[in-house]
Parts: sequence; structure tokens; C-alpha cells
Amino acid sequence: MNARQQIEEEKLQNILNPRKANREFKITIRFQKHFSKNFEKALELAKKNKYFMEEGESDHYKAYASFYPADVEDLFSLFELVKDQASTKIYLNNKAIPYIHDLWLFLLWFYRVK
Repeated sequence: MNARQQIEEEKLQNILNPRKANREFKITIRFQKHFSKNFEKALELAKKNKYFMEEGESDHYKAYASFYPADVEDLFSLFELVKDQASTKIYLNNKAIPYIHDLWLFLLWFYRVK
């Protein structure tokens, strides 16, 4: 199953099991291949993620890494590497949500406070 099919399957499961989907949330970062030194570091970090997915080849390559609140440090590290790329997308439970950069990620950073 490729990344797109897996995401669609997860969306369907969220619809069919809303109670489970509403109890937990996950943030997914999708980034594309780009020519910077951060891409290789980001890809290496993303591949260590247990929810890592990839699709496409060459210039159309996309990598996905999903994080739950317990994984906030890894999310922060990856986000810092890819945040400046225009092609980077962030999803909340596989949905593009308005203000995800400005609100949802900001709220998630509170998990980093110790």
C-alpha cells in the first residue's frame, strides 16, 4: 500500500470510528525533495519515525512522518529542518487544517515544556 492509499484508509477509519479518532491526534509532516543540506538530515530523521511513508521518485519524491504528542521532540526537530520550504505541508489527523502552523503546532510545543 502506498502512502496516498494508507492516508485515505486512515481518513476512512477516522470517519467510521470517530470516538477513537477524537481521543488522540497526530501531526503529519509532508516534505518534498529539495536542494538543501537540510533535506538529507530531514529524510534521515523521518526514516527513523515508525510512521514514515514515502511516495514518488526523483523530483516528485515526498516523505511523510507522523507524530503523536509523546513524540513532540522528534516532531520539533524535523519541523525545524523543513519549515522554510514552500512545499512542506502539515496535517492534523490527515486533514489540512486552517492555522495549523500558527495555532496547532504552537499548542503542541507546550508538550516540550518540562
